[in-house]
Amino acid sequence: MGRATSIPIFDVRGSQGAMGRIVGRECTRVARSMVQSAKSEMGRKGISWDVAVARARDYFSYAQEYDPGYVDYLRAFARGSGLHFEELFALICRGEKGFCTDVSVNRDATSDGSVFSAHTEDWDSEDEKHVVLVHGTPDKGPSFLVLTLAGFEFVTGLNSAGISFSGNSLYPNDTRIGIPKIFVARRILASRRIGEAVSAAAPPNRASSYNNNICDSSGEMYCVEGSATDFSLLYPQDGYLIHTNHYVDPKMSVFESRFSWPLGVSLENGSSSIVRYNRAMTLVRRSLGRITKDTLFEILSDHVNFPDSICSHEDSDLPFHERSKTIYAVVSDLTRLEMHACLGNPCKGNWKKYTLG
Repeated sequence: MGRATSIPIFDVRGSQGAMGRIVGRECTRVARSMVQSAKSEMGRKGISWDVAVARARDYFSYAQEYDPGYVDYLRAFARGSGLHFEELFALICRGEKGFCTDVSVNRDATSDGSVFSAHTEDWDSEDEKHVVLVHGTPDKGPSFLVLTLAGFEFVTGLNSAGISFSGNSLYPNDTRIGIPKIFVARRILASRRIGEAVSAAAPPNRASSYNNNICDSSGEMYCVEGSATDFSLLYPQDGYLIHTNHYVDPKMSVFESRFSWPLGVSLENGSSSIVRYNRAMTLVRRSLGRITKDTLFEILSDHVNFPDSICSHEDSDLPFHERSKTIYAVVSDLTRLEMHACLGNPCKGNWKKYTLG
């Protein structure tokens, strides 16, 4: 079977439980594949799957208190798919392993006053087959388009209140038991106002944090750059905001475990993040005042520092289970409430438009 060229989309409505049950039923095959991949990953690390599931139980009370609606969705998803809720929850609680690049621009940078939020999701290569899009219309709260892994890990999205979310993996040294990072994405996409979305990004009892990229259709843009115990707010300059996978605010440098910033003793794998950050900055500055969605398609397809570029490709020298790549790219148009998404590497150019109607 050849590689799929478009992202499966599921249109659901109703309560969180009703939506979760339908998506679970439709995504049974990919969800089972996700669980099996996670079991294999834990095995390679010398951790039994039973131990991983048991450890995840410690996070549950925090997740339940922070977003009971998402818990309802996950429980119903488990029933619909025939999988165990605890296994799905364990997948949500597992540690980071990916990279990504975010570029947000507003009317000060675009050619026609539009607001865009662009994102690449760099993850395990085999997870490309797990990407699905959910178009949800809940009984309460705004409708949403969200790119997910297997229909239950909410990753990148846009809602009918004109709010978008995407996240960059960070590697803080103060991780603890608490609210899983994935739960933050769902809460942000349930927000009706930009202030509510920003507040949702830094709950007090979080286990860790993404860099949370949050925009709205008015052109407000924020990076909530967090760790488990602290956070910083980054603001746009000249109409753009860029983030990759290292802490940008010097205040947060004390939490950096991936590499030391800004002076640094060892960059480890952090050089990719630095190059992607500065390359995206260069490309945006070249086009200030003239940026369109096509400009962003080109930026997300850039190959400087290949294969560890903005458009990331597999390193064939690595064992298959260690390879990563851009498994999807997305440009959310907050002005028109549209999402342009590409399964796999954006340099292939297979962009599809999805409308939040």
